[in-house]
Amino acid sequence: MNPGIETQSRAESSLHSAILQAGVLVVDDSELQRLVSSELLRSMGIALIYEAANGLGALQLLRSKKVYPAVMLVDLHMPGMDGIELIQEVAKLTTQISVIIVSSADGMLLDTLGSMVRACKMPMLGALPKPLSGRHLLDSLERYQPVLPSTSHTHAISPSALDIKRAIRLNHIKPFYQPKVSLKHAKVVGFEALARWCDPIKGIIPPGEFIDIASEHGLLKELTLSMLDSVLADMHAWNSLDIFPVISLNIAVNLLEDRNFANDVIRKVKQENISPTKILLEITESALMKDQAVALGTIGRLKLNGFGFSIDDYGTGFSSMQQLSRIPFNELKLDRSFVCRVSESEHLRNIVQSALDMGQRLSLTTVAEGVETLEELRVLQGMGCDEIQGYLFSAAMPACDVLPWLNEHALPIKALCKAL
Repeated sequence: MNPGIETQSRAESSLHSAILQAGVLVVDDSELQRLVSSELLRSMGIALIYEAANGLGALQLLRSKKVYPAVMLVDLHMPGMDGIELIQEVAKLTTQISVIIVSSADGMLLDTLGSMVRACKMPMLGALPKPLSGRHLLDSLERYQPVLPSTSHTHAISPSALDIKRAIRLNHIKPFYQPKVSLKHAKVVGFEALARWCDPIKGIIPPGEFIDIASEHGLLKELTLSMLDSVLADMHAWNSLDIFPVISLNIAVNLLEDRNFANDVIRKVKQENISPTKILLEITESALMKDQAVALGTIGRLKLNGFGFSIDDYGTGFSSMQQLSRIPFNELKLDRSFVCRVSESEHLRNIVQSALDMGQRLSLTTVAEGVETLEELRVLQGMGCDEIQGYLFSAAMPACDVLPWLNEHALPIKALCKAL
């Protein structure tokens, strides 16, 4: 089959309808480059194509309120207003246009600008070199997902501290479990317990709606210990069926500065006759210890009693190397912000590889969070990552769904990991 026909056929079946309906804006000061880009887009079945010779012309089109493209292809080097300025100005008008950068700039700069686009709250579909390749352009366009208009939350009523306290006492805030898959053993080896507020009227409320409020009003300890109680009950039920997963539980750094926290955790685990070695306490690396003497003492006591520790969101917060040097971690978790672009960016792959190599030299289990695609999985496996966690395998699920999910997905997970 002719490669051009094959690309066109693939595009017709894979491009989101919003691109076909809203069209694409091509911004480049080179008439030849605009012509090449437009011809490639037409070959993919995109009939609605707008062109601008510079940033100012593109802004004029958008501000006329007659043009609402789904995607903007933008060059960086342009007179008057360069592509970087254009993207920043467009973000002030709307964040619903997805961006593809087309430039011969070096990879590190393109990575930086990709981060800038995401910081502007605009979807970044790709950074493509010149001369533009139809296949690479199509790959980028296939990543498109429509951006829903942001809704105002000014009238939404945030839960009060009393609401949260009541939910904790009524056991409405429960652990949902997201599986962690060992690539070496091709099976689920544990779960991360994530807080979900299961309100009988409002439904499931994500942690972003209540964790900060609980922290502000001094409710995190009660919430964490309540979560631990539920986790221990679930582990007890699974252990009775000869299933012994390692469960990770998030711990805020300020709880480690509570002199009684270690005693509370140790006592609860002993009462349920659960092995502390099956519990991994995740410390968010973005948090900063204030009272190091107390916090490190708490960590030491918990470690002495058999609990494991994980450094969560590695690379996103304060003094990563210093944290590793003073806390006896068992696990290093790479943040999703690194994982999501590992298949596209050589610069980012080198950073991730460095973190994985360091983890392995320190005898830490390395875990990649937020893995959503097979390509990400393949790249991470090739780098020697130990475990994978993310939507590729499953979102977090209630305890009642864990065993059915394990029975249904054990063989597919094994086949997928072995096939890579």
